[in-house]
This record gives sequence, structure tokens and C-alpha cells, in this order.
Amino acid sequence: MSTESQLKHNSNVNFELYKFFYHAATVLNFSKAAEKLHVTQSAVSQAIKSLEGQLGVNLFYRQGRTIRLTYEGEMLYEHIEKAFNFIISAENSLSSIKSLDEGTIFIGASDTISRYHLISYIKQFNSQYPRVKISINNRPSPKSVELLKTGQIDIAVINVNPNVPYEGLISHDFTMMENIFICHPSMHHLCGQRIKLQTLNKEPIICLEEYSTTRRILHDFYSEHHLVLSPSFEFGSAEVILEAVKANMGIGFINRIVAKEAIENKEVCHIDIHERIPKTKIGILTSKSKPLSIAAQTFLSLISS
Repeated sequence: MSTESQLKHNSNVNFELYKFFYHAATVLNFSKAAEKLHVTQSAVSQAIKSLEGQLGVNLFYRQGRTIRLTYEGEMLYEHIEKAFNFIISAENSLSSIKSLDEGTIFIGASDTISRYHLISYIKQFNSQYPRVKISINNRPSPKSVELLKTGQIDIAVINVNPNVPYEGLISHDFTMMENIFICHPSMHHLCGQRIKLQTLNKEPIICLEEYSTTRRILHDFYSEHHLVLSPSFEFGSAEVILEAVKANMGIGFINRIVAKEAIENKEVCHIDIHERIPKTKIGILTSKSKPLSIAAQTFLSLISS
């Protein structure tokens, strides 16, 4: 029976014996192998005998004062050496990951959250751990949740929908965003005075697409005040909404932070309404079932501190 066949029939061999064999075969000296393993020469000899007995072949033979590998021993060593090199390579990779010398963090977040809330943390993290890559999957919050649940990303930073339970996920608080209505400065009847939400409903409304969390918040806000939301324009990003308002296409519903500079530059006007507009909670989600890598844990600690 070949040595490979023997190995197949001896899958219960103690792998510690292969460790003894590897070191003995590498230096072809039981005494030096014992020093490397921090055991006695007798322990090495006994381990080799035990391995030979379980495999049913001779692995070494003596030639004068030295030992040599038999044909079977050389064949086994060729395989064992590769295995040990793979193990050493794996240990080195783990060491690099533990020291944050490598790795990739996969994050799901919308364009707005990435630009206005994450970019400063990403820059800070990168300055401390430049070898760790960060991959941002820019998707609306509901899509980021789906990607997290299917294990495609490590962390989702989302607009939290208060009516969604987010089962199987761990939620961490991040920050709050204020939502406002804005219009073109030429709409004098809406600027510089406090008006009712019902008045706005007579104007073209520009908001995010239907499946977004911010859109859901706006829909619920209208329903709460017995109004029906019928947008004239729907876009996939807050930045496009801002540009549409600048083009005097209608009333925009947007996060204040996105419109801040345009308001200061008088490119758009903040509309003050009587009703209290609900804020958007931004949360950080991680999976209960998928452990975070050390790099992802470190980034999570940074943004949730």
C-alpha cells in the first residue's frame, strides 16, 4: 500500500506527530529537532517511532552517524513541508490582521451619510491604519440592511425607520439629522414667514424615492396631519433634490446639513412651518450572526464612541 493510501487509512494520526517529523526531517538530526521543539531527544525518537507504526512505513534510516529520509519519508516530507508553510503563512496573515496591517472593511451607507457623516471618520481611521482598506457600498438604507443580512457588508450606517424592527441585527446609536423644507428664493410667499404644512401641499414637492427611509418619514409626517403626499419629482439622492430646488422646480424635503451651504449663500430658502418636522435618526447596524473582523471592530469603536 502506498504512503498516500496509508495516510488515507490513518486519518486519526495525532497531528503533533507530524510536527515532530517535520522538524526532524528538516534538520536530519533528532537532537537539534528536540532543541527546536523544547523536548528531549528521546521524545522525538518515540514520536517518530509512533508515527512510523501508525503509517506502517519507515521514515528514516541511519547512514553512519547521520540519519536520512527513506523514499517514503521524502514523499511525506514534501507534503508536510507544504502544509507547514501554509500554516506559517496563515499565522503571519492573522498576525498582520491583528496588528491592522491589512484587511478590508465593507460598509453600506447612502451618499448623504457617507459624505456628511462618515468621511471624516474614514479619514481619521485611514491615518491610523493606512493598510486597511475601506469599501463603501453606496446604497439607500433599506438596501444596506439587505446587504448586511446577507453578509455582503460588515457594517450598515443607515437612516433608521422607527417602524422597522431590524431583526437579527445589533443597533448602535450614531447621530440625528434635522429635516427641512427648502424652496427657490423667488418663492417670496414661502420665505421669511411661518406657514402651515397644508400650504406647502399646494406646491410641487421634490423628495427622495419611495423606498428610502427619509421618504417614509415624510409620508408618515403628512399622514399624521391628514394630508396625502403626492410628489411631483422623486430623485435618488439629496444632492439632486438640492439642485432641482436651485432650478426652481418646486419644494424640496432635505436634510439641513445638505442644504446648509446653499442656504447661507442664499441659493435656496429655508421654509419655516408650524408643524414639528420629525428628525431622522442615523444608526449603525451590525449582524448578530456574523462576527466582525478586528479591523471592523476597531472602526465601529471609532464611529460609535
